[in-house]
Amino acid sequence: MLKSQTSNDEHQTHPMDVRVKQCAETLLYLPGLPIKLKRDVQQLLSTNHTINQQDQALRLLHLYQRAVKIFAHNPNLGHQEALHSGDKALLTQLSDELQHLITELDFEGEAGDLLTDIRSKLLLGVNSQGLLELALQVLKLVIDGTQYERKNSEKFLEQINSSLSKNLQSTRVNLEQSTHYQQHRQHMHQDLLHLVNRGQHALSSQANESNKPVSAVFSEIEALSERLIHAEQREQVLIERMQYTQHQMETLLELTQDYRRRLEDQAQRLLQDPLTKLYNRTAFNDRLELEYRRWIRTQHNLRLVILDIDAFKAINESFGYLAGDKALKVIARTIHKELEKTDTAARFSGEEFILLLPERADNECHQVIQKIQRNVARLPFKFRDKQITITLSAASTHFKEADTPEIVLERLHRSLQEMKPYGPNQLAWK
Repeated sequence: MLKSQTSNDEHQTHPMDVRVKQCAETLLYLPGLPIKLKRDVQQLLSTNHTINQQDQALRLLHLYQRAVKIFAHNPNLGHQEALHSGDKALLTQLSDELQHLITELDFEGEAGDLLTDIRSKLLLGVNSQGLLELALQVLKLVIDGTQYERKNSEKFLEQINSSLSKNLQSTRVNLEQSTHYQQHRQHMHQDLLHLVNRGQHALSSQANESNKPVSAVFSEIEALSERLIHAEQREQVLIERMQYTQHQMETLLELTQDYRRRLEDQAQRLLQDPLTKLYNRTAFNDRLELEYRRWIRTQHNLRLVILDIDAFKAINESFGYLAGDKALKVIARTIHKELEKTDTAARFSGEEFILLLPERADNECHQVIQKIQRNVARLPFKFRDKQITITLSAASTHFKEADTPEIVLERLHRSLQEMKPYGPNQLAWK
């Protein structure tokens, strides 16, 4: 079954690679596409043979998402260029490529149904803005569909693993019993053979007519002994086959366990922000929902904190995106060092981090936030031989009365915006 699945995956890889390449090339020639985004598309094209097809599709859809955001914030970007160059054909081609890509994404469940609906809309025709919005929806559905398929795969492997473990245990018991029975019969045969040898020796020393019936009996016993030898040989062959089967089952069990570990690793990576290695927004929302339900039952103190990097856009503009990425990594590690195992930290947006602090006293939470702000402000950042200081503005509130996660998050962001006029490195506490 596993070999069949692997064979099917390998059979589908080549056409999927071709589709991803075609879609990437189409995006590459989209009018008004920023240079950095074009470089990222070119990098995907140059490395499309070193990553698997699902990662290719995810990366390409991520690039489409970035294009959506860019054109959404700059609606005239590339529009005039498209008007002058008559890019209706390119829009049609891009729509067709997205349709073909959707046909390659064979997801079950709700994600698969929604992908079919999007493909129907593309067949009816959409404008450039609608196409970009649909591409963003496809990206989200790919993530949802991947998670759905992964959960099903985990259940499937769990069932196989359990079944193999039981069968392997049963095989071991049967093999041990068969080996024990064979050893017991070997001892009995040796005793019988020894007895026959003694009797034959006694008869040979007292050869006379009266010993002929006894000799016949010993001959039959000797023949029986030979039959026992053949039976033992057949049993030995059977035991060797059982040992081979046991070895095959152990190998298959190791293979399924390896697949399971790989799935768990992939699931863990899906929960992480690839840059900072903290939880991503989706994983944080799941964690927040769990803690919120627990708060409803126990009414323990549950506090949320948003940490916003002051003037982060200026860092990117002055020193480049690599400098900004470096700052994000260092700040994420600094934040994580101050948290306990029960706390949760995530990258909430480009320059925002969010903390979930359950069952902590307010004064303790206040001290933790201030310590994080102090430690970040002391970090010795140096970009292009220039020392700079990076600070965090923070807003914190706790769940109360009829609060929901949505209400609390809205309150946090409102507090953060109200605090902006007071300058950097502030703390809004509610």
